[in-house]
Amino acid sequence: MKIYNNELLGIFSLQEVLSIASNIEISNAMLILPIIFHKKSLDYLAHKRTNTLSFQDLLLTKPEIIVSINKRFYNFLPSSVNCVSLCLENGIAELEHGKLAFKNKLILDNAIPFIGKRAVKIQAASINVARLLLEEPHNIYDICGVRL
Repeated sequence: MKIYNNELLGIFSLQEVLSIASNIEISNAMLILPIIFHKKSLDYLAHKRTNTLSFQDLLLTKPEIIVSINKRFYNFLPSSVNCVSLCLENGIAELEHGKLAFKNKLILDNAIPFIGKRAVKIQAASINVARLLLEEPHNIYDICGVRL
């Protein structure tokens, strides 16, 4: 059975990005699923030679990843909110001063290969996604063209 974009992978994606970044603005956390659940974005950000420092870099080097993010943001918004809520309920994260802060892992590293190849890719991409999401929310949303 193939699992693609569901709550398990959403929670896992949030967990992995948060475990690297320690804390993220909630508005930035809403961009994790639209980035990770986009095949081209995931493939690029998971590649071991990818070293993206900012959304500005991404816009210049891989604009096709940014171009449809507004649509993806709204398509995944209900799932993003649900996954953040599940992370809070299951002790993966907590709210601190308007930020989502990492607490502990629910899905342990030794279980990742059993979830599937996509989970392995998500884990590999997490460092680049975490780095991207440390920017100020208004800068990210402006560069990505997300209209609120």
